[in-house]
Amino acid sequence: MSELIFVTTDNCELCNKAEKKISFLKLFFKIKIVDVQSEYRDYLLRVPVLIKNDKVLVEGVFSRLSILKKLFL
Repeated sequence: MSELIFVTTDNCELCNKAEKKISFLKLFFKIKIVDVQSEYRDYLLRVPVLIKNDKVLVEGVFSRLSILKKLFL
């Protein structure tokens, strides 16, 4: 099973909304949730960020359609 990395931070409403939008992906991928403060400081001003194989798929405002396009097309 492939892994997706979801970079988030505390008290981030945009991150909370994005996390809900990617929840359906748990059927297809292992999702690792990491805090931007601990591991991915390069994305500090870009959270939330979804990464697969060291490539940014989506950042900022997430939509299910854009996520699916990036993953499966």
